[in-house]
Order: sequence, then structure tokens, then C-alpha cells
Amino acid sequence: MSNDLSINRKDDEIDLVELFRSLWDKKLWIILSTLIFTLIAGIYAFTAKEQWTSKAEIIPPKVLDLGDYFTIRREYARILGAEFDSGALGNALYSNFNQFIYSVDERLNFLKDSELFKTLSANKTKEQQVEILSTLATENISITKPDAKKNPDAIGNQINLSAETPELAQKTLFQLINTINQKVLQLELDSFNVWFNEKITDLNFEKEKIEWDLITNENVHLEHLNKAYETAGKAGIKEYSQFGNDTFAGAQNVVVSDAKVPYQFMLGEKYLKAQIDVENEKGIIYPARYYEIQKQLGQLQPLVEKLKTAKAQSFHYLSSPNYPVIKDKPKRVLILTIGALLGFLLASLTVLLIKK
Repeated sequence: MSNDLSINRKDDEIDLVELFRSLWDKKLWIILSTLIFTLIAGIYAFTAKEQWTSKAEIIPPKVLDLGDYFTIRREYARILGAEFDSGALGNALYSNFNQFIYSVDERLNFLKDSELFKTLSANKTKEQQVEILSTLATENISITKPDAKKNPDAIGNQINLSAETPELAQKTLFQLINTINQKVLQLELDSFNVWFNEKITDLNFEKEKIEWDLITNENVHLEHLNKAYETAGKAGIKEYSQFGNDTFAGAQNVVVSDAKVPYQFMLGEKYLKAQIDVENEKGIIYPARYYEIQKQLGQLQPLVEKLKTAKAQSFHYLSSPNYPVIKDKPKRVLILTIGALLGFLLASLTVLLIKK
């Protein structure tokens, strides 16, 4: 049995030697095949479009990121005596930013006017341009949410944008983020303006209602005084006087306690004339709330102009769009290596098959 194993081992050695000998005899052909495939791979590697990806990482905005819009909102709350939560404002802006950046429609609106799209769509048909725009929006822009399992240190959303050059990738990502931020801010300002104008309308309505109620009451009061004054004159009552009769005494008490009752003329012409003169000279006495509303409206008015130029950032950069130094594709060394291996293996297999 040991003899059989020895014979088999020798046969394997002979076959292996024959294999290498056959390959060596055709070495020029194998080398040529390897070079040809390497050349083909090289042509592809050096002519294929490059892709570079710029990345940015963002988190909810800090107070400083909210800019002068924070100051306006805080002042608005202070004037009205309301509470103001800067954290809630920042989270709301950040939530809207994420909604916009995830929206394919928003990406398309941005990309159609971008340098990136104009470069890629030059001299292309309408159908090709639509396809390029769709690819850019769905494949060249991506958002990666933090995954604690993969990266415990990741806390912000990562926004990625790919282009043919590192400069264009970085520039376009900056423009995308800034464009989305402007839309988010405009949406926030438009929404706040609605509430702002509603509040001013409510305050003006309350102010006008106070004025109307007081003017109406004042006119009615003067009308009663004038009527009582005229009645007192006709009755010949010049001054207020006490009556001994208990019945009249009760009526006098009613007169003093309520100026609208029919017995008001009993106060006498002198007293009634004095009241009428004071009412006409002093005018209406407004309550404290009326002056509070006036002050609030006066303080709110300057905020209207400030809102027109308000600036804010709906996110905070953990890392701004970087300048990529390693391209995504093509991987030239890898492509050349694969081309050389394919050429060598194909030539070797061909030699062995022909020999058999």
C-alpha cells in the first residue's frame, strides 16, 4: 500500500511539473494577455468619471445659531408676559430642516439650478437631463442618521453629496445646506408672522372695545346728568337738601348710590352742573389695561421691521462640508489589479485547455 501512495505522489509531482512547463512554454502569450487586460482596465480606470463625496454633520441649533430671530422671539414673549423656550424653538427649526433635506422635491428644486446639474446635463437631450436630475437627487445626495451600534460617538445627522470634483462636491453641499436653511427660516418667519399679526389684531380689538364701552357709558352717563339737570331746573331744586320725611330720605340714599335712577334730579342744579362740567373737562378715564395695551402695541411695532431682516440657522455644524481627499471611484489600483489577474487567469486556462 505504501508503494501505491508513493506512485500517486510521483504522478502528482509529474503533473504539476508538466503544468508549470506548459505555462512556461506559453509565457509570452500569457504575459501578452495580462498586459492587454491590464491596458483595457487602465483605459477604463483613467477615463471613467470620478466621484468625490463631501460630508457634513449637523445637530439641533444652539442659542447663538438662532441669531437675531432669537432676540425677536424673546422680546415678543417679554412684551406679552409669555414664556419663551429657546430649546423648543431650536428643535422645531431642526425638525423642519430635516423634513426639507429629506424631501426629493426640495432636492430637485435646488439641483435644477445648480452648477453640478448644468455641468452634467450640457448637450444632453430632455429625457437624459430628467434622468440625470433624478439620479442626482436620489443617489448623489444621502443622509445618514447616527447609529449607536456602529458608532457610539455619532450624535448628528451626516449629509453627503457626490460630484465629479472635490471642489464641486464641497461647494454644492454648502449651497444645498444654505438653501434648505433659508427655506426653513422663511417658513418659520411666515408662520410666526401669522401669529404676530393675529396678536396685534386681538390687542387692537381689545383696545377699541375698551374705548367703545367707555365712550358709550360716558355718553349715557352725561345724557342722564343733563336730563336730571334739566328736571332739577324745572322743579326749582337748586341744591341738594335733606328731607325729614323717611320716605324721601330713602329716595335720597338711592340717588346718591345710583346716578341713573329717576331721582337723580334731587341732587340739585348746582351739584349736577358741577358733575357735567367735570365730565366734559376731564374726559374719559381709561383703565390700566387700556394703557398696558397701548404700551404693548408700541413695543411690538418695531419688531415688525426687525422680522423682515431676521437671520437664524436651523442647525449647528459638528463638521462643516469637508474637502474630500479620497475619491469614491474609480479605484484605479484595484481596477488595474483585477484586470491583470483576469488576463493572467484567462490566458493560463486557455493554455491548459488547449494542451488537453
